[in-house]
Amino acid sequence: MPHQPPCAILPIPVAIPRVTCATRTSTFNYYGPVQSLLTSEASKFLATITDAVEQEAASTINSFILATHNDCIGAAEEKTACWLTIRVTKPTYEFEIPRWHQDGRMFPYDEGRKEVVRSKYALTLLGPTTLMLQPNAHVFSTYHRGETQHYWWRKTHGPEPTEENKDQAYSTLRHWLADEFKDAIRVRVGDGEVVRFSWGRDDSPVHSEPDLISDRVFVTVLYGSESELREMCNWRSAEYGKFDW
Repeated sequence: MPHQPPCAILPIPVAIPRVTCATRTSTFNYYGPVQSLLTSEASKFLATITDAVEQEAASTINSFILATHNDCIGAAEEKTACWLTIRVTKPTYEFEIPRWHQDGRMFPYDEGRKEVVRSKYALTLLGPTTLMLQPNAHVFSTYHRGETQHYWWRKTHGPEPTEENKDQAYSTLRHWLADEFKDAIRVRVGDGEVVRFSWGRDDSPVHSEPDLISDRVFVTVLYGSESELREMCNWRSAEYGKFDW
């Protein structure tokens, strides 16, 4: 089984469609088989929610899926399904303070596939790119130390924290990490570049949404077997094969 590092930029950029603005905040979600209809539905969504031309958007989405599917490790049946999401956002102060985090496990693994490095792929069509810290031992140790210090209930056998306790701990940790990582080296992602980053592992990249000072259009995809994606739907109360927007 080939090894992939926890973070990488794919070698060939994707041509970005002409898009300058979004009409409103909206999200496109699809859990299901990798199929040609996915490109047309995703591009229709983009042409509806932004000023992108549908044909240009379709070319970008198609190139994105082809490049990422080819890069994803595994036999054909092990990556026959996907979760594709497109997040369109208007300016907001929500991420003025970064939300540094690692992506956790997305679905139950098929038997014998637990040790395979699973990844998500991301492409920014408009606006600021995702903030991502250069993976290294200092970043991981700082992040895990912060979680241990602030999420005290994970290391004790005492009473469960209240929702208010959890919210306060989350907010305090978020501010603490923002300060700790203010000078940390970040991954540079250029126009049309697709970034691959692992999820569900101790060395999965620490990342955050950017400060949303302008309209943003952001596309991600991950792959798995049909059974894995169906279980992901069960976890998320989603419908397999449905285009949701």
